[in-house]
Amino acid sequence: MSAPLVLVDHVARRYGAVEALADVSFRIDAPGITGILGPNGAGKTSLLDLLAGLARPSGGSLALFGDRLDEKPYPRRRVGVVLQREFVPDRVTVGEYAELFAAIYGVADGARTILRQAELLERGQLAVERLSGGEAQRLFVAAAVVHAPELLLLDEPSSGLDPAAKRALGDFLRQLAQKTCVLLATHDLNEAERICDRCLFIVGGRLRAEGATGELLASAAAASLEDAFFHYCGARVNLVGDAT
Repeated sequence: MSAPLVLVDHVARRYGAVEALADVSFRIDAPGITGILGPNGAGKTSLLDLLAGLARPSGGSLALFGDRLDEKPYPRRRVGVVLQREFVPDRVTVGEYAELFAAIYGVADGARTILRQAELLERGQLAVERLSGGEAQRLFVAAAVVHAPELLLLDEPSSGLDPAAKRALGDFLRQLAQKTCVLLATHDLNEAERICDRCLFIVGGRLRAEGATGELLASAAAASLEDAFFHYCGARVNLVGDAT
């Protein structure tokens, strides 16, 4: 049996007296989209930071592609990351942004690949700051996968997008997920129900339930993923704020 793409084993993460994650365990064995779902402050970003190699756990261990992150160099060539607030230099154009990521990963004709995948071939001379929210997110994701990573980590990629842009981004991610393991942090349960193959429900730093989206719906006898979430996590959770 091959090693899991992602293995999180009894992971904890503390910031001083604040416990952001507590005893979180799960594994992902195949490409597809896994939604990390919970309210703001639930620990979603902390979990992605650990998986992206930006922080170390306070307890437990993490492994990517069969190698523990505390025992081997971080596999950056095999991972793509889009943070909640991507850094973009002032006045950089769409084409220059694409060229930068193509150069970082040493991908021949990578800039054109990024622009084509983001559907921005005709907008290369436009400043990134002038793109719509949906266009910018497509650019960021396309740049993050120009080197064909096996794992893509996304932190609230559709936050602030209008419904049409959110749907277009979701369709883009579904295409990528045919060959890529995508971990998507969000508190939008409607979006997650539409695009996620698997879901992790996290509240207060603890994993409340995880599994295939359809199985979570069935086991909770729920008509929607939102109903399933509240079944497992309690009716008093505020999805747009901290858990109460």
